[in-house]
Amino acid sequence: MTDEAQTEVEVQRLSVCVPLFNSADTVTKCLESVLSQTYENFECLVVDNASTDGTAERVREFDDPRIRLVRNEHNVGLVGNHNRCIELARGSVVQFVHGDDWLLPHCLERLLPYFDDPQVGLAFAPRTVESDDTEWKAHFSRLETPLSPLAAVNDGQELIRRHLAAGGGGNPIGEPTAVMVRRETLIEAGGFRADVPQLQDIDAWLRVMTLGDVAYVDEPLTVRWHHAGSETDIHQGAPSIDRMWVMTGLMQRPELDNSLRRRAVNLWLRSLWHVPEDLMRNRKDQRLALIKRLGRQLTATARRRPLTFSATSS
Repeated sequence: MTDEAQTEVEVQRLSVCVPLFNSADTVTKCLESVLSQTYENFECLVVDNASTDGTAERVREFDDPRIRLVRNEHNVGLVGNHNRCIELARGSVVQFVHGDDWLLPHCLERLLPYFDDPQVGLAFAPRTVESDDTEWKAHFSRLETPLSPLAAVNDGQELIRRHLAAGGGGNPIGEPTAVMVRRETLIEAGGFRADVPQLQDIDAWLRVMTLGDVAYVDEPLTVRWHHAGSETDIHQGAPSIDRMWVMTGLMQRPELDNSLRRRAVNLWLRSLWHVPEDLMRNRKDQRLALIKRLGRQLTATARRRPLTFSATSS
């Protein structure tokens, strides 16, 4: 296996994208799960976010032409690296896999056929959780309940309706490893937004869901390893501001039904009401950064312009 500059990989329908940072201890198991899939025709794009622990060396140990390794010259952040994967992927469909997660053998085979339907922009399935934190595992093992009942193919805006009716909190779709998404639809929706550190995944999924249908497979197809060092678990912040960003993303999509837009506005206002108490839960030295993020949020909402992928990936 060679780096991007030294290899030519045939354009495939599917890109399995593995955004990495300091994953030397886990990337071998992750990539083994990708390369042992029952569906075999894909590129495996590994984007190393300027790791310092030998992650790239672990990737280079694999001798498989499907692997394409790209190393960022500098760390572009967790969300920036996901958008970098979108930019570099050669497939029309993308399956993310975090470096400390893994795929079950039939994952790609079960999800990919749904994209034969051009109306399907996203497909997901439950995931198995591996964690020593029994409380977290019990609380977050099944996420999709607020969207029930789920069919094999679902109207995206109807699922948004159910999510907003349940309060618009949390992530009933799942982390990126649990999701396969049409690349052009994710780009049209604006990609991932760095201003939403805790909810950047559902923020993106909801915008994708305004544009088409959502497929669902009712069996676990991936494994989420939850541990104290997970990048998505190290952020302090204000959930109210994150939810305001998510609601703004919906409010600004012209495709969204007006009744859903009004409901998103109401949830935005409710979240704004809770900002002061969220700020007070943070240390004094963190509050200024959160206030600045709130300012960016208010400015973005006032502009009333849909998020663009160039804005998120710059």
